[in-house]
Amino acid sequence: METDNKTGRRMNIWLIIKNELEHKKLGFITGVLSLVIATAGLVGALIVLRGDEIATRQLFIDKERELRAEMAQLEDDYRIIMRNMGYNVLILDGEQSIPALERDGYATAYLDYEDVWKIAESGITTLNHLLPVLQEKIFWKERNTEILLSGVRGQVPVYAKPGHLTEDHEYRSPIMDRVPEGKADLGEEVAVSLNIRPGESIVIGGEAFEVNRVYSRRGTRDDLTVWIPLDKAQSILGRPGKINGILALECVCATEEIGQVKREIKEILPHAQVFEFSSLIAARADVRDRAARLHQEILYAEMAHQLQLREEKERLATVLIILLIAGASVWIFVLILNNVRERKHEIGILRAIGFRRLQVLKIFLGKSVLMGLVAGISGCLLGMLVGVLWSGPGLSYGGAESLITLPLIITGLLLAPLLALAAGLLPSVLAANQDPADILSEQ
Repeated sequence: METDNKTGRRMNIWLIIKNELEHKKLGFITGVLSLVIATAGLVGALIVLRGDEIATRQLFIDKERELRAEMAQLEDDYRIIMRNMGYNVLILDGEQSIPALERDGYATAYLDYEDVWKIAESGITTLNHLLPVLQEKIFWKERNTEILLSGVRGQVPVYAKPGHLTEDHEYRSPIMDRVPEGKADLGEEVAVSLNIRPGESIVIGGEAFEVNRVYSRRGTRDDLTVWIPLDKAQSILGRPGKINGILALECVCATEEIGQVKREIKEILPHAQVFEFSSLIAARADVRDRAARLHQEILYAEMAHQLQLREEKERLATVLIILLIAGASVWIFVLILNNVRERKHEIGILRAIGFRRLQVLKIFLGKSVLMGLVAGISGCLLGMLVGVLWSGPGLSYGGAESLITLPLIITGLLLAPLLALAAGLLPSVLAANQDPADILSEQ
């Protein structure tokens, strides 16, 4: 009999809740709507923030890739500029006096021609565009003038840097073009003073040459130079198999790398020394570092801007969610409290016919939880829909599956029931603790 009474009371609790909902539809609907708005606001805001995080991360990746490409282009441009400025490293015999070199304008100690190939085949990567030269100041008897005779050949390839070479192991963009066999290139001062034009024939040391080109004025010793093939210069100067310098271009690296170049050359050619053109190397390092700084500054500025925007969005979302949750909580509290007051006498009757405090508590909390369950499902679905639609770039980068996660769904489904339960707890406890005798005595 006692079991039947308990079962009947349980059935009566749900019947009472059902009847209450039928007679108080407006209150139930407004309560559900307030919870739906709070839940949808939370879920939607979290999805939008998640989408913004994905979009921001992808933006950083794209920006980094874009700036890396720009950096590569800048470095390539600077490399070409520095290449056009000419060589910045000269390898000499170890016995060569640098003051004498600067005074005379050419080296008077000699290396073997094979030395340049030892460097080229050594695997060195800090140098490029190796150019063996044999250069001496001579009196040009045939033209009765003094010139700087320079024997050159094509640039010797550095095999450890194949990206600069063609399939024939020639440089794609040589600093100095090869002087063809039987040809000679002249500096402008020599050509103008002697009235020599391209295509004319000249004789140097008994060797006949055709003028290949005349270089425009450079304001250096090049204006007084005549370039001929290296083997011809060796023959004219009586230095077979010899050179007095190896010009080279240092790689795109920091200025301190010249120390590494010197160490590497010393290991390859113990009898050689390295003379650097400091101003050109410093300029080379400066433009490379400037490009690197520009790259970092742009990236960091963009990152700081995006992080600031994200922080502002998070603050706005936090304030909005707090307002929505607080508003829904207050509204549920007011609804349940008013319901308790309106049903004060009904509560007294229920207590008088045997309903315990816990059962009365279940009636009011049951209504709150039911309200929360309906709002939780509806609000979660609405929030996911709105959040996905408002995610924009985040949706295009990661898709809806990257925005909607299981923890997010669980949070959305549990928020409204827990919120309704918390907001309705105090009024429900007040209702359950009312003394039926006091209530009924008021009638």
